[in-house]
Amino acid sequence: MRTKLLIALPVAASILLATACAPRAAGREARLEADARFQRTTSLVSFDQAKQAFESGELDKARKEVEKALVRSNREAKYWSLLGRIELESKKLEKALEAFGRAIECDPNLAEPYYYRGIVHQRWSENDKAIADYTKAGEIDPERISYQLAAAELMITERRLDDARMLLLPKLAYFEHNGAMHELLGDIAMLSGDSKAAAVSYERSSVIDPEAPLIGEKLVAALFDAGEYQKCLETARRQRERAAAEQTSGKRFVPTRETMRHEGRSLAMLGRTTEARVVFSDTVREYPEDVDAWRDLATVTLELGDLARAQSASERLIALASDDASGYTLRGMVAAEKGEYEEAVRWHRLACDRAPKDAPAKVALGMSLWHSGKHDEGRSVLREALAIDPASALATEALAAVDAEGGAH
Repeated sequence: MRTKLLIALPVAASILLATACAPRAAGREARLEADARFQRTTSLVSFDQAKQAFESGELDKARKEVEKALVRSNREAKYWSLLGRIELESKKLEKALEAFGRAIECDPNLAEPYYYRGIVHQRWSENDKAIADYTKAGEIDPERISYQLAAAELMITERRLDDARMLLLPKLAYFEHNGAMHELLGDIAMLSGDSKAAAVSYERSSVIDPEAPLIGEKLVAALFDAGEYQKCLETARRQRERAAAEQTSGKRFVPTRETMRHEGRSLAMLGRTTEARVVFSDTVREYPEDVDAWRDLATVTLELGDLARAQSASERLIALASDDASGYTLRGMVAAEKGEYEEAVRWHRLACDRAPKDAPAKVALGMSLWHSGKHDEGRSVLREALAIDPASALATEALAAVDAEGGAH
């Protein structure tokens, strides 16, 4: 009996101890879970306040609130991501990078921190890392086209044109009505030398989003490069008319120089040189420091025989760009048209001094030398021009002309 009692007492004690401890252990777990819920709830309040402050531009307040949230719950990826965005906006890039890294550690399947970390890398010119982050963000959230566009745009900057094309084309059917997508495809085509394809993409982009900056200028440039001069002219004029109509009352409308340039050049290519002269004259009046505009004006007025205007335009070009051979060549051509061949030779020599490998400049010099009576030197310079560019029709024809006249001198 005593043996049974000695055995029973420890068993009973263990049962009582277990029974007494069970509710206390369960209660402690419940309290811990309740405390965790409370911390998450209060952290969400701080997080929401941080977001509101961030969106209002109150960065210091936003930082304090999100740091409160992280004290209560530091495994929330979106908290770290918001902190990173705050630091990024504050230009504290090292801290931003660290915060985005923590966000990715907490949740590798959240796209946002990859995207914003890519921005940090891009600002540091670490473009390969930036492309990798943008691409990863796009893989995680393929519905957010901005991630793929950021990657493609940077690939284009890096001249990784095939990579950019392969990234965008599979998305085109789904994002058919995204103007930026078509614009980037146009950029790729233009840089690849396919101006016709570029014009098609830019035109689609401009229809989808006519307010997109620079898309109009890109379209007219692509049309001009593609040789579609009539369409380029019509497009440039439509853009000018639309912009003028949208101009607020009381303000004078000034078209962009690129739009005016391509309008004038299209007119010139279509043989409408008198109209082109008007456009180029308007361009230099609006943009008096534009070297290309003065060159265009000098060229078209020379073709029209308006020698006074051609002379003043070429001299203005020389004043603006003293190292540019074209101004001296145009001024020499004006002198030659006036029959002032010694003066023409002087200008053409100045042009060749600045561009010794420019075949057209050599041709102009050679012909002026020939007409000034220096036949041997003129023929020699024309041969130099042909040696520089054996395929030059201009040099070939000029040399043939002087050779044909050789017996008469």
